[in-house]
Amino acid sequence: MSIDRVDLRMPDNIGEGVLKNHAAIKTPWEKLISYYDAYEYGCRHMAGIAATFFETIRIFLPDYAERMEELCKTNKMMMKMGFNGGFEGGFAAVHARNNNIHPFMEGGFISSLYGDSGDERLLMNGRVNDFGTYRAEKELDTCPWDILGSEICRISPCGQQGIGECYAGPKVEFNMPEARGCGDPQCRLICENREKYPMPEREIIWETFGPLATMDQIKVTPEEKRYGKHESQYFRKATNFMCRNGLSAEFNHMVGWEGGPYSNFAADYVTYTYQMMMRDGKLTQEEIDNVIECVFEACGKMMFLDCYAVKGLRDYLGVPNDIADGRVLGAYIELLLQIARTEYKIIAFNKDEVIYDIDRVRFMRRSPMLIKAYNALFYGMCKTLVSPEWFCWEETEGVEEGRWRIKIARKIDKYCR
Repeated sequence: MSIDRVDLRMPDNIGEGVLKNHAAIKTPWEKLISYYDAYEYGCRHMAGIAATFFETIRIFLPDYAERMEELCKTNKMMMKMGFNGGFEGGFAAVHARNNNIHPFMEGGFISSLYGDSGDERLLMNGRVNDFGTYRAEKELDTCPWDILGSEICRISPCGQQGIGECYAGPKVEFNMPEARGCGDPQCRLICENREKYPMPEREIIWETFGPLATMDQIKVTPEEKRYGKHESQYFRKATNFMCRNGLSAEFNHMVGWEGGPYSNFAADYVTYTYQMMMRDGKLTQEEIDNVIECVFEACGKMMFLDCYAVKGLRDYLGVPNDIADGRVLGAYIELLLQIARTEYKIIAFNKDEVIYDIDRVRFMRRSPMLIKAYNALFYGMCKTLVSPEWFCWEETEGVEEGRWRIKIARKIDKYCR
């Protein structure tokens, strides 16, 4: 007789038509996490993943200037590759259509439109204070990624610069004179047309905090009128709960989710740089893998080192009091899989073992290093969220291509770390 390895769960469609249906994430114990809470959690979680990746590259490149040179050079190049061709075709042309960019518009200031809609998806809530051929100014009141430090605040203008250079017309320069990642109360991204506002040529690629020619034109929104973390366009009644840019392009919640909680924003700034450094012979895959594993494993252990953190997650997921095994970590993993809208099969979910078979390609968001990071993170989390007797690892034997199999169970390993 075969034994069912999965604890009983209510079918997803039970009660359909009896009560109102709501967009929500459901834990194994019927706890619902609302759409907005899942959206916010997903953005903040990916900010934490990105922050941890930034810690890894600080190990390889401890010198700030050298690190910023590599990061900014790589990510400007990646943006130029992605938007190569401007209006003529491919990815850039699709984005131009989606943003309602008119054929008569030309010049690097067009890049501001991509940044504006991207900000709203990422819960970087704010407003456009100026937008034109000669100048653009975007003011941000919130940023889930403000924990990353100054590096991301320098990289972002470089990326915008790279996109802008893919379009014909007057040259512009992007700077971020204020940045929440540096401790400022707001972020402020300013684009200036260098024909209209001449300035000395930028000699160092990562010096993107200024100086500016139009400091006297800056418009500062009073604190009482600034948006809070709940006030992205996607969650405001005044915008009909969708994102709109200045050209009346509209972006629905599917676009928002894919470019927000699901995105690998900021983490790929580091993974792209690693790829280029491996190509140039500056690092090896083995060196990168080792540092990723060590740093993410330590982060996982620290997440639930204290009892209040364990209790907080258990309450958040609705874990019954009598469950204190691998199912607790399994439920958290399912939360992340649902946020990433990733298909998965539950092979086992009981007091002895938890096994998931996951769509690897979808979850890794174009970055194989992300799988490496999560394997280490989940392993570390298991030690403090559950018990040192429990392990979380990836199984590879007998797993079909394109799948990611995670197992959580008791194990004894005399060489574990």
